[in-house]
Amino acid sequence: MVLLVDDEKCPATGLGRLRPNTLVLGFKTNWSDGHMRDVDIYINTIHDAFDLQFGVVILRLQDGLDISHIPGQDESSLEKPAGTVAKEMPVTVSVAKDSDSDSCPSKTTSLQNSPMISRDIKSPLSLRDQRLLDTSQQFRKKQGKGTIDVWWLFDDGGLTLLIPYLLTNKKKWGDCRIRVFIGGKINRIDHDRRAMATLLSRFRIDFSDINVLGDINTKPKKHNKLSFKELIEPYRLKEDDMEQAEAEHLKALEPWRISDNELELYRAKTNRQIRLNELLKEHSSSAKLIVMSLPLARKGTISSALYMCWLETLSRDLPPVLLVRGNHQSVLTFYS
Repeated sequence: MVLLVDDEKCPATGLGRLRPNTLVLGFKTNWSDGHMRDVDIYINTIHDAFDLQFGVVILRLQDGLDISHIPGQDESSLEKPAGTVAKEMPVTVSVAKDSDSDSCPSKTTSLQNSPMISRDIKSPLSLRDQRLLDTSQQFRKKQGKGTIDVWWLFDDGGLTLLIPYLLTNKKKWGDCRIRVFIGGKINRIDHDRRAMATLLSRFRIDFSDINVLGDINTKPKKHNKLSFKELIEPYRLKEDDMEQAEAEHLKALEPWRISDNELELYRAKTNRQIRLNELLKEHSSSAKLIVMSLPLARKGTISSALYMCWLETLSRDLPPVLLVRGNHQSVLTFYS
C-alpha cells in the first residue's frame, strides 16, 4: 500500500514503479454549514480517485480534524505543548533619565511602530478548542488495550483488512486486538465464521474474534429513519411542488439536490446505512478505531447531497472511524 502524500516529504514517490495508489481524506465535518459547491468538489475528488484506480480512505473524528483556527497550530508549532499559543506582542520600554540630567523626568517610550516580537506564552483555550486539540493528537499516544473493529462488508482487494494489520504491528497499537464483523445469513453463521477464520489465517492476520451479523438487512428503527429524513430535508428537490420545467431547471443549476425518484430508487441502500450505524453503536461503541468498508455512489447517478448524508449517517456518534475502499487490486498474499 502506498499512500498519496506530498512529493517533497516522500522523495521515493515516482522512483521506478513506486507511485501513490491510495487517497487519504479527512471527513468533511462542516459540510452542512457551507456552500454545497464545496461538497460537490469533495465528492468529485473521491470519484476522481476511483477513476484513477486509487483506493480511498476517509478518517472521521467526531470533533473533526481542523485545528487551523487555533492560534499557534501551524507546522512550526506542532511540537509545542497543547494550550501553548505563540503571540506577537508590541514591547513597551520604560526609559528613565539620570537625576542629574537637566532633561525632563522619566518617561515611557512605547515602541508601537517597532517590529512585532514573537513570544510563547500560555494562553488558555476554550473547552471546545482544547478537546479538539486533544482529539487531533490522540493517535500520537500509545493506545493501550482495546480493539480495532473491522467491518468488512465488501471484498475490495483486502485494503480494509491490511490497514488494521499494519497498525497492530506498530508499538502504539500493539496492545490492540482485531475484531472482524461480516454480514451473513442467520442459518449460515457458523459456516461463514469458519470460512472467514480460514481466510484470515491464510493471510496471516491475527484476530481475536469474528462476528457474523445475521440481522444486517433488518429494517432500521423508525426514529432513526425520521432523523435521516430531517437530515436530507434541506437538500430535497421536491419536484412535486413545482412545474416539471421549473424542477428540471433547478436540478440543472443545483445538481446536488436529491430528487424524489432518486430517493425512492435508493431507499434500500439508505436504510442499509441507517441500520449499519445502529449495529456499529451496538457492537463497536467502545472500540479504539473502527475500520469499515466505504459505500460507493455511482458517479452521475447519486447526488452529492445524498451520498454525503449516507456518510454522515453511517459514521455519526461513533469512535474514530476509518472508511476504506480499495481499488479491487489484491493487497494481500497467501503463503507461497
